Amino acid sequence: MSATTSATQFCQCLRTKNPYGTTPRNAEIWVPGIAAASSYWCLRTMGPAGPDDHFVHLSSCKPGRACYREPEE
Repeated sequence: MSATTSATQFCQCLRTKNPYGTTPRNAEIWVPGIAAASSYWCLRTMGPAGPDDHFVHLSSCKPGRACYREPEE
């Protein structure tokens, strides 16, 4: 799966700051491998867990999660 394809699947409330600088809202440049060194937070809770009390991460903030919100274009 390419970074562009997977970028559209992330919740619009997911944010990160990686060791190489901030990541733009349109996650298209998120590179696999950087994710392991990144810190994530949810804009709805401003913390490391979402409104459903589960941790936020690239692998979990996708469609199907109760608090997921489609990206706005």
